[in-house]
Amino acid sequence: MVDMPRNLLSAIDNISECRNFHLGETKGVVSNMVSSQGKRLEDFVKASFCGIPDTGMPTDRASAFGAEENTSDDVFCYDGSQNNPPDAMLRDGGDAIEVKKIQMAYTGIALNSSLPKRTLSADDPRITNDARTCEPWRSRDMLYATGWVERETVRSIFFVYGDCMFKANEYYENKFEEIKNSINYDGLAQDGNEYGLLRNADGLEIGFNMRLRPINHHDNPRKIFSSIIELDNKAKFSLVAIMRSSKFESFPDMTQHLLTDNPTIKRQTEQIRDPDNPEGEIGAEVFSFTLS
Repeated sequence: MVDMPRNLLSAIDNISECRNFHLGETKGVVSNMVSSQGKRLEDFVKASFCGIPDTGMPTDRASAFGAEENTSDDVFCYDGSQNNPPDAMLRDGGDAIEVKKIQMAYTGIALNSSLPKRTLSADDPRITNDARTCEPWRSRDMLYATGWVERETVRSIFFVYGDCMFKANEYYENKFEEIKNSINYDGLAQDGNEYGLLRNADGLEIGFNMRLRPINHHDNPRKIFSSIIELDNKAKFSLVAIMRSSKFESFPDMTQHLLTDNPTIKRQTEQIRDPDNPEGEIGAEVFSFTLS
């Protein structure tokens, strides 16, 4: 029997079988290291790649293809770091996953000092050495998971690939360097991933340093894709996943069928704005699930 690949499609199928979205009910399939950091939404998202989040078991559809209960060590080659992206990476060169928690349905998304990404590269200076060396790899697709959490309960999750929202990585990296190089201030050190650091800014030798760092932000996916999706805020739970049609077609057939054969999941084929050519469009697949 062939093992079921673990990817976004299998995670969506697992979430469609979940009935308890309180973060305290996420089953213990995620490593203690991440749990100890208090990132309970991350636990929920990661658990969805391993099994149904409130049971830990694979769906009946996944079981029919040979899926078995998995721990995070079976699914992820990298399980996250407290201060460095990404929050997880799937084994065998799978997606890099970044989880964002919001407390209101339409809140914008804070990237802080991170730049928007379509892909994550192994030579990215912002990732840890553990992430860089966990397995042989060069580049991974970047998957953003935005969860609206209300009273410790997940109300909605948006899974959106970076290439559906952002320009190529180089655009943002060049913009960062352009701003950084435009700052001309005596004594400002500009090494690293920030705009600059002014040490001993008051001259008192008391360790008072001033940091110039980017605080990056983008709109909520609900706003970005408002022309093709509409969610009911009164629903118990809602899920939306948006990916390029070419990405969906790259997944193994067995995981494609987990969604196309799932009567509770709605599929739409849409045209969305091409980030590289805002006047043009690209084909996208939109999957949604609502629990009233």
